[in-house]
Amino acid sequence: MNAVLSGITAEALDPAALCARIGDDRAGAVACFIGVVRDHDAGMPVTAIDYSAHPAAGRVLDGICRRIAAREGVHAVGAWHRTGGLVVGDVAMVVAAAAEHRGQALTAVSDLVDLVKAELPAWKCQWLPDGSHVWSGIA
Repeated sequence: MNAVLSGITAEALDPAALCARIGDDRAGAVACFIGVVRDHDAGMPVTAIDYSAHPAAGRVLDGICRRIAAREGVHAVGAWHRTGGLVVGDVAMVVAAAAEHRGQALTAVSDLVDLVKAELPAWKCQWLPDGSHVWSGIA
């Protein structure tokens, strides 16, 4: 069974520690993605983001990770997503994969991030400099 580690948390994420947990002696590559809050989105300046998630988000994230971990050559997968208030520069998401080869690890991380963005029941409220806000991820 391949290792799967994931979580939704209001606590600050430590990318180096989380990526280190994904190492596997069978793997020739470990790829990590660190998503940070940027100062703009769609041409608008952003000062902060409030992330919220459905109570089932942890189970959904675990399921996404398990689908990626089942791939040929992938030995371990991890994904963690923040909730709560974040400011520009804060880490919002960490995704890591350990795989037999570089391409497998990089593809696993890229695909996992895309699946999180498409399937995770999480929403963000982006705060603008004038105090107004814009929600995204709301269906």
